[in-house]
Amino acid sequence: MQIFVGMWKPTEKWKTLGAASRTAYLSKVSAATRLKLGGDAESIAWAHNDDPATRETWSFFCVWRFPRREMSEQYRAILAENGWDDYFETQSIRGDAKTPFDVLTQHVTF
Repeated sequence: MQIFVGMWKPTEKWKTLGAASRTAYLSKVSAATRLKLGGDAESIAWAHNDDPATRETWSFFCVWRFPRREMSEQYRAILAENGWDDYFETQSIRGDAKTPFDVLTQHVTF
């Protein structure tokens, strides 16, 4: 089980688009994501970043749960195929879901 966290902020190119173009683009990307990832991908949460320390760097973020690592790569590929990076600066992190104990134990052995 993979946990994927994506963070992004709009580029100047995005800011020049009108509301109708933005809506059409986001609808297209959402439909492609649902079609290609199917029901196995679980969208956990999406949010506007309200943390004063990081909101200038990352305006939005999402959390996904994927049953297989390959799905996080597939998700990134869907975004790339649809020009996401033309409109948003992005960063992501991912890893296998573990218990807090397992992760803290890794701190000791790191």
